[in-house]
Amino acid sequence: MKLNTEKITKESRYWQQINSLAKEAFPPEEYLAPDKLVEMSEAENFDFLALTDGGDFVGFMVVQIYKNLAYLFFLAIDSACRARGYGSRAIKTLRTLYPDKKQVVDFEMLEEAAPNNIQRIKRRKFYLKNGYKETGLFLSYLGVDYEVFCMSEDFDPKEFKEMMKEIRVEGFEPKYFCK
Repeated sequence: MKLNTEKITKESRYWQQINSLAKEAFPPEEYLAPDKLVEMSEAENFDFLALTDGGDFVGFMVVQIYKNLAYLFFLAIDSACRARGYGSRAIKTLRTLYPDKKQVVDFEMLEEAAPNNIQRIKRRKFYLKNGYKETGLFLSYLGVDYEVFCMSEDFDPKEFKEMMKEIRVEGFEPKYFCK
């Protein structure tokens, strides 16, 4: 079964579902309103895509394209569709859409004291299972620490940092560190 994508606009037939999922899937410090994501996708090298299966909405992803990188900025699967392989199919779709780009993602670092640490552990295992590898690069923005993964062995931290400067979100000023 193939996951299909559709560009999201404010007129998208899935707009209500997208708004609900964005609020449910991301903690307040990581949440960006879908209106802002549409604005970013219209003005910059961002793709805001609905994920569908047979016409049914299953989630969305936001991808930033920069030079040799395809950065998975957001991936959210509807709660009714989780644990059914849609996340892995979304990653395969990402690789199909951007075959000549290095696939990069960041996600919350493991932190035992974090209220969602179990979710963070699952997320890390998910990305490892789907072909991503540790890069040794970590960053902090909007009060949260993230780990950066890439599918390619030749990840270039300098190029990644250049790309992050292109993100136009109030208060978004990444700081980088190594463990």
